[in-house]
Amino acid sequence: MMLPDYFDGQTFTSLRAFPAAEKDAVFCNCVFKECVFQTADLSSFTFEDCVFATCNLSLARVVGTAFKNVRFEECKIQGVNFFECCRTVLSMRFVKCDLRCASFDGLPLRKTVFEDCSLREVQFARADLTGSSFTRCDLARAAFLHTNLEKTDFSTAYNFTLDPDANRLRKAKFSVYGLPGLLEKYGLEVE
Repeated sequence: MMLPDYFDGQTFTSLRAFPAAEKDAVFCNCVFKECVFQTADLSSFTFEDCVFATCNLSLARVVGTAFKNVRFEECKIQGVNFFECCRTVLSMRFVKCDLRCASFDGLPLRKTVFEDCSLREVQFARADLTGSSFTRCDLARAAFLHTNLEKTDFSTAYNFTLDPDANRLRKAKFSVYGLPGLLEKYGLEVE
């Protein structure tokens, strides 16, 4: 039995392939800058206190991947099925990221921050987003169904459509400009 690769406090810049040779690699306090990991298989890796800055992780595989206190800044993360990652230690923050067509179905995402992100066509069905925030995020065609959105901040989010009868919205925050997205199913015209 091989021990996992372990990387601590390293910075990786402009990589085109992942530095770990084995599954179960562990990255602590690492920074990834301008790396292209598109379609990479990151399954069973652990990322703890790591930062991905200006990286492309689109269509990466994350089956059993642990994200503990991981920050994504200005990354392209399209089509990633986060619902396959490790759910027990999930803690992520997204700033200025393109997450189009990603899926967070059924994930425990309490207090997750999405800031200035494109979340077009993202799946959030059955996720727990309690206390999360969508600051200046584009949520066009994002799917919320049986999602816990209690205390979630949508006050600066835009282009969203939410069915208040199909989601938990207690104490969620919305601006007056978000009312059309909440009332769409009723066919009302808000001026």
